[in-house]
Amino acid sequence: MRTTTMDAPRVTAVILNYNLTDYTIDCVRSLQAVRYPALNILIVDNASSDNPAERFRRLFPSVDIRCNSENLGYTGGINAGLRFARERQPEYILVLNPDTEVEASFLTHLVNAMEEHPRAVGACGTIYTHHDRSLVWYAGGRLIPWRGLAVHDRMNQRLEPSGLGNPHPVTFITGCMILFRVSMLEGMEVEDERFFMCLDDIELSARMLKRGYDLLYVPKSVIYHKVLGEKGSPLKVYYTVRNRLLLIRTSWHGILGIVARTYFLAVITGKLVVWFLANRSFYSAARMGMEDYYRGMFGKGRGVNTFKYREDL
Repeated sequence: MRTTTMDAPRVTAVILNYNLTDYTIDCVRSLQAVRYPALNILIVDNASSDNPAERFRRLFPSVDIRCNSENLGYTGGINAGLRFARERQPEYILVLNPDTEVEASFLTHLVNAMEEHPRAVGACGTIYTHHDRSLVWYAGGRLIPWRGLAVHDRMNQRLEPSGLGNPHPVTFITGCMILFRVSMLEGMEVEDERFFMCLDDIELSARMLKRGYDLLYVPKSVIYHKVLGEKGSPLKVYYTVRNRLLLIRTSWHGILGIVARTYFLAVITGKLVVWFLANRSFYSAARMGMEDYYRGMFGKGRGVNTFKYREDL
């Protein structure tokens, strides 16, 4: 296991903040306690309404702070963060959600696994819920092409990392936590900015697999995700419905694409009927999401200008 700066691959951690300033502060503090000798931290603010840059600079004078002039969405914000991170010429870039906190050894486990698996473009560890640190949120994941989606394995189970085996390939890694190998990212925008937010990590996983790369799950790399209180919202419904159709179109073709599209249209038709009767805001958001998909209105679309952003998405 690497212990010195001289032989440890350089890592830049990118945390994208949008109106989650207190969470971002907690996340950075946990990263600063990490036992890895070659880590730099970069905060990218996505035009938050509270203008937190000066607060970040005051609290973290050694941390690089960059600010986007407008809300680029998750996908645009992460792409901007990756461009900023590459200026430091790291071997790896870590993308981490602001509503997470990390174990001190998590990054060493991730880097060591990537060094031992040279075909891997990205790695993710075990993610527990923050409110119950024995409850799994992600312990590996897999694409389900015929349904046009992905699932988290062992979600809501109580398992110790030691019982989850050794690092191994999976077909889906969550955007909540990804360590990227920079040499495999050359010449590409990692995130597809047509998605803006929601389901982009499924598209990314499917695309990386098509390129012939591996995706790794590293059980002993542990972080905690503040998911307590996560609820649906019209904003999330809009992007999920629109982007599910886009995901199927871009990621699966032929019979699989036809089956996935038919499955999703059947499911969403049923939901539209229920929402029309019981939840008109969700009905309006889903209908608008479908309309914008067929109109080719991607990126921001009408979502953030029509539906209120919720900080507990």
